[in-house]
Amino acid sequence: MASVGHAQTGTIVQLFGFPCAQQTGNCPAGASPDVLIQASDGNLYGAAEVSGELPQGGTIFKITPSGQFTRLFAFPAGGSGNYLEGSLPATALVEANDGFIYGTTYSGGAAALGVLFRISKTGKDFKVVHSFCSAANCADGSLPNSLILGQDGSLYGVAEAGGSNNSICVHDGGCGTIFRFTPPSTFTTLFEFDGSTEISRTPIALIQGADGNFYGAGANVFSFTPSGVFTVLATFPLFPPPFVINSADSQLVQASSGTLYGALKAYELNQAQFYEIDPSGSNFQLFPQIGILSGFFIGSTIQASDGNLWTAFSYTSDTNGGILAMSPETGAILQNISFSNTNASLPDGGVIQGADGKIYGTATNGGTVAKGKMAGGTVWSLDAGLPAPAGTVATFTPASGAVGSEVTIRGSRFIGTTAVTFNGVSAAFTVLNTSFITTTVPAGATSGPIAVKNLGGTTVSTEQFTVQ
Repeated sequence: MASVGHAQTGTIVQLFGFPCAQQTGNCPAGASPDVLIQASDGNLYGAAEVSGELPQGGTIFKITPSGQFTRLFAFPAGGSGNYLEGSLPATALVEANDGFIYGTTYSGGAAALGVLFRISKTGKDFKVVHSFCSAANCADGSLPNSLILGQDGSLYGVAEAGGSNNSICVHDGGCGTIFRFTPPSTFTTLFEFDGSTEISRTPIALIQGADGNFYGAGANVFSFTPSGVFTVLATFPLFPPPFVINSADSQLVQASSGTLYGALKAYELNQAQFYEIDPSGSNFQLFPQIGILSGFFIGSTIQASDGNLWTAFSYTSDTNGGILAMSPETGAILQNISFSNTNASLPDGGVIQGADGKIYGTATNGGTVAKGKMAGGTVWSLDAGLPAPAGTVATFTPASGAVGSEVTIRGSRFIGTTAVTFNGVSAAFTVLNTSFITTTVPAGATSGPIAVKNLGGTTVSTEQFTVQ
């Protein structure tokens, strides 16, 4: 591992251990939880696989930052053992503008190749809104592995397989797709990867940058515009022999500087390392090695409120894995906080930063339950003394309006929102999710900025709203 810059800060605390009888695979709350989100109500939401020797089914859960756990839904097996409503929920959930939580499963559904589902925050109204590989030749994709909320309010994601099925991807069942879902029911395939022409296949995940374009990684780093233009930004080195293609190991994250960061599996060097690249494709740079490749897995990465990059990792030489904090300027590892197995082990899902400043995440193994028995994974928190992250007001539409007219605000970290003001005058508002608020121009408002007060403080728009 790269050297640690200074001593560890904070202690990892288990918030919830998933009780699981490993001998029988009976895991009523689920097991092997994946990526968390924090919704606008301040609660954490996630999904877990129900696992015995072979994972199957799964659960959706809610947990408060203090550790109060609620199972919202369990994916049921049909009479013949199939999972028509989905199986293996293995991606981050999304809080959409209609108030529902959306997610994907890696398996299950009509073709047993994954579904896109929705569910209310109370666990009611579960519905499969799309079953993958329902189009001819799986043109809509299969094995979905990511989902995000777009700036237009639609959901976007990638499928690991399906789509183009040329000679390069035939053994994978297709090279993968980019898709869009507009609630309540409109599914659109936006792009089919073609490994023979774009040197790109099996995409890991998608993010939307500040410029509105989408960015992702697989065998390369790519961009995809809302109008449908696909561009390879950088191709990971191909080393002969044996012509091994290096590949991405985590989704990208865009820092406040605009730079994109990701993790790479460098097979020819048997090492894992981070890299950075500008959205234009310039200034691609590899950071120093952070571990040998064998058994190394990096979860989703964030830029926390201290400006550093934080992630969680699993690593064979560190049996339980740990949490890393890394400098985005140099790639130096600033902190390396190990799990103890009693609080967590193998944190494959990555991390998020809560509105309280703490780092939250999951682990697929370890943890303890009643009478000191080993759990089937945990939800954990780390108080590293970081400040509460500030929200943002990116834009609002329309840019002008009369008193009583409706305005939609788009930004980030709308969590625990308590006030919206127009140039200092309080307005009525409705929080749709952590990225969107609808509000009404209040009586007495004058032209000026719009401000939103959240748990992380008050954020003020750089644009001016004009009261007509």
